[in-house]
Amino acid sequence: MQQSPFIVIVSFTTTLENQATALEQIHHYIDTFLSHQPGFISARLHKALDGSSIVNYAQWESSEDFKRFSELARSHPELPALLQYQPKPRFLEVAHEYGH
Repeated sequence: MQQSPFIVIVSFTTTLENQATALEQIHHYIDTFLSHQPGFISARLHKALDGSSIVNYAQWESSEDFKRFSELARSHPELPALLQYQPKPRFLEVAHEYGH
């Protein structure tokens, strides 16, 4: 039986004025760093239509893979820029799946 992916959802606080910049910064970080880490499966960025937030939904093969990535991320040069958007992570596992 295949293990369910480890899910990480991070919400970033933005405004109408800075959401586009934040989206580009977060996209660059995911595209050039996070997505190249061992155990990374996929990520999706979602932006609130009112400009108030960005949400990153990421899947990892295991919580251990995510923990290893987290250790590397602490010294990443782009981290201070992302912290201004007050990232709030949540860690989940799949309970039920529907659809395709």
